Amino acid sequence: MILPEPLKQIQDDNLSGSVTLLKRLMVALENELMNPEMDAVTFMSYIEHFRSKMEMFTVIRHFCDELILSHNVSSRKYPENYLDFICDYKNFWEHAPQLLLNNLKRTADLNGKTIMLHSNSGTIREVFRLFAKETTNVNIYQTLSAPAEEGRIQAHDLANMGYDVTLIADALSAEKLKSSDYLILAADQVTEKTIINKIGSLQMVLASQEFNVPVLVITESRKLNLSVKDGAFVDKERNCNEIMKEITHPRLKADNRYFEEIPKYFISNMITEKEIMNINA
Repeated sequence: MILPEPLKQIQDDNLSGSVTLLKRLMVALENELMNPEMDAVTFMSYIEHFRSKMEMFTVIRHFCDELILSHNVSSRKYPENYLDFICDYKNFWEHAPQLLLNNLKRTADLNGKTIMLHSNSGTIREVFRLFAKETTNVNIYQTLSAPAEEGRIQAHDLANMGYDVTLIADALSAEKLKSSDYLILAADQVTEKTIINKIGSLQMVLASQEFNVPVLVITESRKLNLSVKDGAFVDKERNCNEIMKEITHPRLKADNRYFEEIPKYFISNMITEKEIMNINA
């Protein structure tokens, strides 16, 4: 499918977290709806396309499914009721970061603590943006997050909020976890027995087990995906040139992945806007 350039940029973005991508997608879709040359059939084909191509990101699938199944959206009232749906969806979820922060504070006292973060999560950033209004007395280790190295973006944003941030190579995470109080992860999906998150999360969780560091997962309830059965998730192979660079050899190949499963039994608490779940209680 040939997409308008703003939608194509969102589809090809491998640096942003899923919530950030969804926010950008909704803005781009609103702009498309205000285009007099756009029609309801073409617009819904974009929705079906994103649901299929970006199904790894459960929040995007959730948005697309809600739109597709909504009884309030009809081509007879295009584009007004489509715009109304997007507006209502935004308003419903805009309070989630504050609710997540409230539950995080009930779970852990981060004031004066050292934490480790991984990858680049819009959910994590929004929670810590709100927390910065109360205190920035938190020391943060932020992983670079290979292969796309999107951790740089999150590190820069957190530093702008006022936190002291140390950007580290992924391979240094185990060493730095020895002196950390918490490992805090987001999640792209939550299945019945696992969470699915950026590659590198599992090795950090295993190191946390070794050094008795609590693992907290902060995620929205709309990322729940019970359709993934135990052991059924396998991330697709990504562009090998991302890690091969200019190295070539007929007997050399690369395996480049973005996501992996982490068993829930390694997680101390999973925090959503609705509740705090003690996984191993």
